[in-house]
Amino acid sequence: MLGAAPGGAVRAEPMDFNLPAQTADRALLAFSQQAKTEVLFSSEDLRQVRSNEVLGKFEPEVALHRLLTDTGFVPRRNGRGKFVITPAARPTAPNPPRPLAPPPAAAAASDPVKLAPLVVEGRPDQPQSVDRGAAALGVRRAAGNLDLVRTEDGALPYTVFDRARLARSGVVNLNEFLERELLDNDAAARSPEQDASQNRLFAGSTNLSLRGYSADETIVLVNGRRLPEMLTSGSDAKNAPDVNLIPLSLVQQIEVLPSSASALYSGNPVGGVINIVLRPDADANATEVTTTYTNALRGFDASQSTVSLLHGRALLGGALRVRCNLNLTRNMPATEAELRFHRKHDRPPATLDTPIFRATPNIRSADGTPLFGAGTAAVTSVAPGADGAGGIAAFTARQGVRNLDFFKAPGGLAVSPDSVDNPYGRRQQRTTWFGSVVYDLTPWLQLGCDASHARTVVNRGYDVLTADLALAADAPRNPFRQEVRVSLNEVAAALGENYSEARMEFSSAVFGIMVRLPAEWRVSLDGQYAHNVTRYRGLARADGERWQQLVDSGRYQPLRDTQVHGPPAEFYDQVLVYRAGRGRFATLGDYNTLDAAIRATNSSLPLPTGRGILNFGGDYRRNRLEDCTDERRYADGTLADEPATWAGRTLQRYSAFGELQAPLLPTAWLPRWLPRIETDLAVRYVASDSARESNVSPTYGLKADLAGGFTVRGSFTTSNRFPTPHMSRLVLAPPSGDLGVDATKITDPVRREEYYVQDNMELQPDLLTEAAVTQTAGVVFRRGVTHRVRLAVDFLDTRKVNELVFLGPQSVMNLEALLPERVVRAPLAPGDNHRAGVVTAVRTGTTNLAWRRSQSWNTSVDYVWSECRGGTLELFGRLLYFPRYDLQTLPNSPVVDELRRPDGAASKLLKYRANFGASWSNQVVGFGMDGRYYHSRVLPEGEWSAQGHRTIDPFWQLDVYVQSDLARWLPWQSRRFGLRGQVRVNHVLGDNFPRYANEESGAGVQPYGDWRGRTIALSLTAIF
Repeated sequence: MLGAAPGGAVRAEPMDFNLPAQTADRALLAFSQQAKTEVLFSSEDLRQVRSNEVLGKFEPEVALHRLLTDTGFVPRRNGRGKFVITPAARPTAPNPPRPLAPPPAAAAASDPVKLAPLVVEGRPDQPQSVDRGAAALGVRRAAGNLDLVRTEDGALPYTVFDRARLARSGVVNLNEFLERELLDNDAAARSPEQDASQNRLFAGSTNLSLRGYSADETIVLVNGRRLPEMLTSGSDAKNAPDVNLIPLSLVQQIEVLPSSASALYSGNPVGGVINIVLRPDADANATEVTTTYTNALRGFDASQSTVSLLHGRALLGGALRVRCNLNLTRNMPATEAELRFHRKHDRPPATLDTPIFRATPNIRSADGTPLFGAGTAAVTSVAPGADGAGGIAAFTARQGVRNLDFFKAPGGLAVSPDSVDNPYGRRQQRTTWFGSVVYDLTPWLQLGCDASHARTVVNRGYDVLTADLALAADAPRNPFRQEVRVSLNEVAAALGENYSEARMEFSSAVFGIMVRLPAEWRVSLDGQYAHNVTRYRGLARADGERWQQLVDSGRYQPLRDTQVHGPPAEFYDQVLVYRAGRGRFATLGDYNTLDAAIRATNSSLPLPTGRGILNFGGDYRRNRLEDCTDERRYADGTLADEPATWAGRTLQRYSAFGELQAPLLPTAWLPRWLPRIETDLAVRYVASDSARESNVSPTYGLKADLAGGFTVRGSFTTSNRFPTPHMSRLVLAPPSGDLGVDATKITDPVRREEYYVQDNMELQPDLLTEAAVTQTAGVVFRRGVTHRVRLAVDFLDTRKVNELVFLGPQSVMNLEALLPERVVRAPLAPGDNHRAGVVTAVRTGTTNLAWRRSQSWNTSVDYVWSECRGGTLELFGRLLYFPRYDLQTLPNSPVVDELRRPDGAASKLLKYRANFGASWSNQVVGFGMDGRYYHSRVLPEGEWSAQGHRTIDPFWQLDVYVQSDLARWLPWQSRRFGLRGQVRVNHVLGDNFPRYANEESGAGVQPYGDWRGRTIALSLTAIF
């Protein structure tokens, strides 16, 4: 195989190399890219060998010797100055403990053997082989990855998802990939674009709550820097970052640490850390176009699609490298008309005096007397298509008939669980621009800049307004001649389906300077500024008192089919309450962050015990949320309520840190059965003058390589978080009145009913500081060349006190016995046989839990057969198991086993969860399958009655795919053009989701994965 680079000459001066241990053929391709030179080698022979890790600054020839030391192969130069890889004269055993430098005799080599060369340019992701795998992470650069290189075999139990896994997943956004692949995340939570229960506007990956902890306890990084949160309103407690701001085409790999690591990453990563590493190949002269389209295979249209254009260019003789990317994403959710979840689980009300809001208005007498004379029914409903002018004759055939059909809005989406147009998610469009520039000003000084801008538009369809109106006996259009109650759904059709619209603008820029110093030192200075603004146009509510006045004055006819006949103009002018005013966009969130970091790094630091890696420096972070006033106005501009004023806040944090990765003892001191002991030691000091914060967080990891391919490892980490989860405080609140369009549906365990309540978030000023300790221990086994096996088992134990946790509406209802002050109930009505009245409001917000302790086992198995019928066979399995998850809500409350008898205070935990898969691929074609298993989930006791059981059933999902190099089928052949395609069918079993009566959207099922069920994903990538 021949690796080619511009010019082809071998440069003798030292260069930066970043070559992780991997198969030797892939390592040599990466070496060819980074060294800008050509290498001749046999792909078949080198595919069976594992290379050594090479990190740091070396002359190319020295780096190549390090890469191949003790692999059985050596490099030599041919007559044209190019490198040729040949078998060593005396082969050595593969992968023994590698020395810190190549032996002096390594330069000698035998004569080259005759090869069957294949020309490969040093360009990113050239699609010659489906089995290409992850490319090297590249040389550290200005504005590049601030973090050290992380591997799955280090002292800390990282999980690494490479670009090959990402490419074959067939997803259109990054959140969907993490939702599938991360066993540690909340399997039951939905991402915002598929959250059918969330009427409010918010963004952010709120489903990335690792190991049962909340989403804000997972730190999300991009190239080692905090991904800024998305604050979409001053009252929004879900201020999580949005990973979908990162286009899939830019991601090289994803590093996940399911453990606390405050010393490595500032913040409160008790749940874990997700570091998204961007592709480093900014100097590649190539253009890449990638498109993915997914849709349901059930005869309806609920498509998701993305198109990405990526271009890179090297200028000024390679000193200037530029890259730009444009990414377009579209999402159309499935609806109730297509999925029929609500209608499958719909239950008619038990009593005739219960309001029913459905297709046409339902009518009942005010006092239960017959509507059509003695002995007749006390209920009826409006006939489909009726305009309200037919008098009593229009109801002759509908005596005693209540309309239980679902409401049909005049457009495509209508937000109501009683509508056939209810969306299981949100219609969303996102455009993202990205640009990167790296400039070598001098051989020792490099400048870099990455900038991005994203614009997201979200529509949720018509807002469906409900009302239970009184029609007086003497009303001109009352044919019943007695007072009746009319329950109806209404939409503001004249405003259009897309009137309720959110526009989110996110911009970010990273500027970096890197100085190369003698002795392989690097000093980098980075600054990141990010700004997001959220604007919203929509309805706040309908004024119930004014609505009733229109009925009383005869200007609103409630006895009509509201699906067909729209409301009068007075309804828009006098009843509807608009956010900021009719037709206006209100600014709900104006949030910016500023991060700065200075780091000194040495990837080959000479120590008494051997060569190590040192990284130390300081960070500064400032978050600022501007003041926000939430105004509700009528169409004429007059205020409907007192404005809700939210005061903004500025938080500043400073930290100093250091991390050392090094051998603990010299190799010469160790016995033969213990070739190497390494340590990962880190400490961080954090302080804040705006949040009463000051703490020291250490992290210590230890790894010992044993004979026979075994490695044992363990770690100890701490984390602290001060009570600053909110970026704003409510200065002036509006009075509580009618339920707005964003009312929250809850299940009342006391009354065993479902209905809507007002969600009032409260800030708690007397919160305590939380603290956590996490310990891990694990064993890793790696062995084989042609047949490679890797097995890893890790145990994690976390203990927390004074945990800060956000209690949502349903959590408050489940914990009413412990927190009665958070539930507001109306007095019992006369004749009501329940123990308590209906809930009118719940007070949500952040509170302290007494303590929590979790224990989990993470197991992974990988098998690779590199010579399976001319290709590579890969098998993998991942298992997460929780043996213990205990929680005490209050100091005087009982300890709750959240796995076996949960109370709703913890995240929705599965005792077991597993991923598995198999694939085979060669140079031109590949196929495989991926599977997922979700164990049964035990429900809180208050949900047993509605569920009819104490658990949600387990669930299996299976995906299959086939991918191929399509360029060989083209009528022209060019080594500069590549084309790769993939067809994937997800959830091929097609089983229905398990039943969950209290699912927050009211769907009655527990969706794992995609609401759409069985789907197809088509992907195509062209490189030229």
